[in-house]
Amino acid sequence: MSNKYFNIVKAMYTNAKVTNNFMKVASGVRLMDVSEGKVKLEFEVTEELTNPMGTLHGGATSTMIDIATTTALLATSTGKPGVTVNLNVACLAPAKLGETVILDAEVIKSGRSIAFTEATLYRKSDQAIVATGQHTKAFPSQKSS
Repeated sequence: MSNKYFNIVKAMYTNAKVTNNFMKVASGVRLMDVSEGKVKLEFEVTEELTNPMGTLHGGATSTMIDIATTTALLATSTGKPGVTVNLNVACLAPAKLGETVILDAEVIKSGRSIAFTEATLYRKSDQAIVATGQHTKAFPSQKSS
């Protein structure tokens, strides 16, 4: 796979493997596809991502949606990650420890100061939707002091 956005997005996930910040949550992500404003990835539900019931934690789900929709924004002509205004996540079905989850993220609309993105997570084994998310991002003006 090769397009003008692939290497930019791939670098984000590669850096997650060597960072000590919260991006480390995405260290096990495998990038599957990148196109204009769209990112598709997969990951295994590891122990670090589970809740006490052994399923994908809602916080981990939210974080994966945040990161994936942000990288979808990087795969646009403006290439800006933005800052979170609002993140809504609906958890619909469990993904158990060891299961593979596919995450599709895309930019729905992006303007000069705000962008709207969406994501869907589903189990690879049966295509059941695990969660959906809507992520609004702002692009604050850079005022010099």
